[in-house]
Amino acid sequence: MDKTKIRIDLVQGIIEAEGDSAFVKSVYDDFKDRLNSPPPKPMQGVKKEEQEAPAAPTPSKKATPARKKKASGGSASGKMVNDLDLSGAGGAERLKDFFSQYKISSNYERNLIFVYYLQHRLNIQGITIDHVFTCYRDVGVKVPSALQQSLWDTSKHKGWLDTSNGENITTTVPGMNHLEHDLKKQEDEQ
Repeated sequence: MDKTKIRIDLVQGIIEAEGDSAFVKSVYDDFKDRLNSPPPKPMQGVKKEEQEAPAAPTPSKKATPARKKKASGGSASGKMVNDLDLSGAGGAERLKDFFSQYKISSNYERNLIFVYYLQHRLNIQGITIDHVFTCYRDVGVKVPSALQQSLWDTSKHKGWLDTSNGENITTTVPGMNHLEHDLKKQEDEQ
């Protein structure tokens, strides 16, 4: 059995074939036909950029990371909302007291408690990352280094928050159910 090899580079387009001569010749003929034929017509309903395959990177250019835009309504880690009263002076329960009722095991649960408290105890509309940041600071718990991502993750992985509008973060029905019925309270431990 004769073994035949072919390797065509055309600047890293690379086509390699190895096997009997009839097989290698068929690969070569197919390649030749494709080179001589006009390019395929654009697909309907697909943007031109999506159709084109990305060009091979040239060794002289270095890839630069894309920069992320910061979330509107504050920084991605939040800032203090100075006029937010969490002390219970307005007749509502203090955040520290509300927070300390629960046996909390994750930032998902902290995020849920803070948004629930702001939305359902203080009746605040337009809750932002800054409000949640202020809650973390008020109860003396370490703020997640990527608070915005933590809120998004609470929404995506648990479904407890609606973060689709960064200017109006709210609790969802599953979030309310988890806090009101499933989340363990400190007194349950006894």
